[in-house]
Amino acid sequence: MSQASEQFLKNLSVVMSLPGLTFNEDRVCCLSDPGALDLQMEWIPEPGRLMVIAAVGTLGDDPKLLRTLLSANFLFAGTRGESLSLESGTDRIFLCAGFDLDEISEQHAIDLFTRFIDTARQWVGFLSGQLVPPEHAMPPSSFIRV
Repeated sequence: MSQASEQFLKNLSVVMSLPGLTFNEDRVCCLSDPGALDLQMEWIPEPGRLMVIAAVGTLGDDPKLLRTLLSANFLFAGTRGESLSLESGTDRIFLCAGFDLDEISEQHAIDLFTRFIDTARQWVGFLSGQLVPPEHAMPPSSFIRV
C-alpha cells in the first residue's frame, strides 16, 4: 500500500466513525450500509489510483432507463464526475469513480468520496423508485449547436 492510500483510509475511518478500515491482501476495502448502499474501494498501485464502485440498482425491463443512464453519463451531467456502468450478464448498474490520491489533498479526497456516496445514494433512490432524478441528472436537451 502507499502512504496516500493508507492515509485516505485512516482519514475516512475518522470521518465515517468506522475505526480500523483497511485494505485486504487484494488491496480492496468494502463498505456496506445494509439496505442502502454497498461499495468497494480498490487501490491500484500504478498509477496510484483509488477506484470506487457502488452497486446502485438493476436495469430491469424499462426501455427508457438505459436512455436515462446514458444521458446522465453525457458530460457527467447526472453523475457529478463519476460514471454509470452496466455489468454484462447481470444488468446490475454501478456508479464508478477513480481518485488519484497522490495528486490531490487529503481533504479533497474525502470530499470527493463524500460526494460519490451522495451521488450513489441519489441513484439508488431513483432506481428503486423512491426519488425522481436529481436536477443535475439530465444534461441540456441539445449540446451541439449549429
